[in-house]
Amino acid sequence: MAVITISREPGALGEELAARVAGRLGFVLVDRARIAQLWSEIDLDDASLVSVDEYIPVDEHKLDPETEASIKLLPDLILQLAEEQDLVVIGRGAEGLFRNRPGAFYVKVIGSRSFRAAELQKREGISSREARRCLRELESQRIRYLRFLYRANWRDPGLYDLTLRMDRLSIDQATNLVVAAVEETAIRQVSRRQIVENNQTEDVEPREHGRFANAAEEEFAGFLEFYGIPFEYEPRSFTLETNEEGEVIEAFTPDFYLTDQDLFIELTTMKQSLVTRKNRKVRKLRRLYPEINLRIFYQRDFYRLMAKFGLLADDVHLTADRS
Repeated sequence: MAVITISREPGALGEELAARVAGRLGFVLVDRARIAQLWSEIDLDDASLVSVDEYIPVDEHKLDPETEASIKLLPDLILQLAEEQDLVVIGRGAEGLFRNRPGAFYVKVIGSRSFRAAELQKREGISSREARRCLRELESQRIRYLRFLYRANWRDPGLYDLTLRMDRLSIDQATNLVVAAVEETAIRQVSRRQIVENNQTEDVEPREHGRFANAAEEEFAGFLEFYGIPFEYEPRSFTLETNEEGEVIEAFTPDFYLTDQDLFIELTTMKQSLVTRKNRKVRKLRRLYPEINLRIFYQRDFYRLMAKFGLLADDVHLTADRS
């Protein structure tokens, strides 16, 4: 398994290079479209992605807890992909996410300011002055993003294995250089575990309420019973992976099954940024069992549902707002 990160100065043709490299090597391209797809798979809307994708406000202290959780969810989604496939990741702070990991190769594409401004002007159909303003703004955003998530300096040359000046190279030449470097370093020989281990966040929710794992599950069951909605609790476990002997080494058991709706529900009141393993299992289940209808309820979904039916106690509501 391998990961190629491509950090890019605005207007330096990083997206074009990443697409070429992914195509040549047969890697999965993680770009804006792929991120949006992953976002929708966990039932989040595209509008919420726009406000957090490679963006940190100038005053990061003004971030509310929910937005911060969404920002930190993006790296989790990329890690989930890296567990299963070879990746070429455009930006998204991937040089920090996979920093010093075996099986990762870090590229930075740069260019003179005049070259990059001209590319941006041509691509966006804007004036030269506006293009230069956009360059400054985008550069500042990428600096803040990497610093916020990984306390790393986006301009530090030590973060990258290969730096390419795109005002001196054609796309084909740059692609050949990256592909040759990847083949020489043999990063595809590294096991996937070495790439993602120790980056995963556990999402263990201790079973402290008898039949149910936590108070939220107990409350949700009470809600279903109050409104006469038939359900079963943890009725089925789905096998996700077996070893060579056919023994189950990974499985997933959704919390609730609504029999009338033929719907499984996985409930978590943890922040979205802390459910990496759970999100990965949900994606895996959907791929292996496409006929299964499953919805994951995050903390905000749960409290909004309870509030809608007037079942949310004031103290619980305040706790949710502060989480």
